[in-house]
Amino acid sequence: MKKIKKLIKQAREKEDVRRKLVIVARELAVTAREKEKVINKLEYTAEKLAFTAREKEETRQRLELIADELRLRARQLAFSAEQLAIVAKEKEEARRKLAVIAKELRIKARQLAIVAKEKEVVRRKLAIIAKKLAKTAKQLAFTAKKLALVAKEKEEVRQKLAIVAEELRLKAKLQNTIQAKLKESEVRYRRLFETAHDGILILNSKTGQITDVNPFLERLLGYSKGEFLHKKLWEVGPFKNTKASKDAFQTLQKEGILRYEDLPLETKDGRSIEVEFVSNSYMAGETLVIQCNIRDITERKKIERIKETERLFEEEKLKVASIADATHELRTPIAIIKGNVDLALNSSTKNTRSPGSALRAIDSEVKHISGILSDLTLITSKGGELKNRIIFDDVNLNQLIKGVVVRAKVLAYKKNISIISAKIPNVIIYGDKEYLEKMVANLVKNTIIHGNENGHTKIYTKKSPGFITINVVDDGVGISKEDLPHVFERFYRADKSHRSDGNSIGLGLSIVKWVAEAHGGKVGVKKMQGKGSIFSVTLPIKTKNTKKQ
Repeated sequence: MKKIKKLIKQAREKEDVRRKLVIVARELAVTAREKEKVINKLEYTAEKLAFTAREKEETRQRLELIADELRLRARQLAFSAEQLAIVAKEKEEARRKLAVIAKELRIKARQLAIVAKEKEVVRRKLAIIAKKLAKTAKQLAFTAKKLALVAKEKEEVRQKLAIVAEELRLKAKLQNTIQAKLKESEVRYRRLFETAHDGILILNSKTGQITDVNPFLERLLGYSKGEFLHKKLWEVGPFKNTKASKDAFQTLQKEGILRYEDLPLETKDGRSIEVEFVSNSYMAGETLVIQCNIRDITERKKIERIKETERLFEEEKLKVASIADATHELRTPIAIIKGNVDLALNSSTKNTRSPGSALRAIDSEVKHISGILSDLTLITSKGGELKNRIIFDDVNLNQLIKGVVVRAKVLAYKKNISIISAKIPNVIIYGDKEYLEKMVANLVKNTIIHGNENGHTKIYTKKSPGFITINVVDDGVGISKEDLPHVFERFYRADKSHRSDGNSIGLGLSIVKWVAEAHGGKVGVKKMQGKGSIFSVTLPIKTKNTKKQ
């Protein structure tokens, strides 16, 4: 490669020399031509002078006779002619010398031309070599480009391999970290497993064999670890109801979870305990296992039974108190009935009331007593018995609420409470009209009993997909925060000293809750800011036809 570059450089230098020699040859040729022209001019001048000399000589001869004074001039002219001749001679010599030089220059020019021609041939050969070298250089450049691309591709591959190597290193590091965490988690799980205050059984998800058991369960049931391990669940004493255990295991295999809120078990020494049994399956690595958590709820159940006994005892006390209140409430209408009977039987002329008027008063009080007894029946009877009495049919809610409002205005008159009924939609619900009327009437009646004089009661509804909510709002005394969760409970009275003046025995809201739930609904109450309350009942919107479907 260096030799090629050197040859190219030498060829370029020789080409420069050749060009310079050609220029010099051209300049010498021009100079020779110019000198030849000068010689020609001098020769012409000499010939002309010679001719002039001859003419002058002839003139001199003709004028020799004219004037002697012209002789001096002739001599001068002769002298000048001689000088000119000498000059001409010198010029001729110079011309000859220049001709010789020109000839020599022409020879040299020819020689230089030959050399230039030879150099041109060499230049052409070198140009051909240069072209070949350029072509080779192009090929080499193309090869270099290919090699560069290959190198680039290899570099990219190297970089990718470096990235993959880094990713593998990070993955290996992450794997090590995961392994360490898994080991730590396994140790922690084992510690929790060993120290847990719940019994834990680990089962093989396919065979039902017990693969592990924690110490708490051993202590709880009185069996050793050896009596549990490698046995199927239904082969161990507490779970020896084979069919039930097998069925439960199949359910667990199918659904992945099984729960018993209250499962009776028998310990090895024959004691009966109650447990909460929760089983679920999960992946432990690549193996599906079943974990059974067994919690001893014997003590909790005892406490719950004690609390339930206390609750029932308290409820009975409240029921007795409520019946006593009802008895007290019954005295007034019975006294009115007795008074009217006495007046009707009294034949004294002082009695101005007609028997018909007395009978109407007695009928009104009998209805009042019937309502009190009906409320007592609803609250003290079992729910199942009353549900059998419900007669379901399509009920127009708009008409039902309108009828309740008309009757409630009579009760509201004494306190001057206005009852406002917003636009109620013509919604058809499937239920017992009599019980639904009682439910709405009790809500409105409650607002009147506990409302302030000159107060307001508003009834409005709100629809949602598949349901309608009846809201009854009052601006009365309101309900305390402590009483709010209990207002719908049976025999509960927020104001223990309250008397309803014969209009209620304090069971109205319990009846509202029972009727709503019997119709698939729910009740609610909210305390308003300032004063007053909002009672609500939400019922499903369905008709006889949708019920059949």
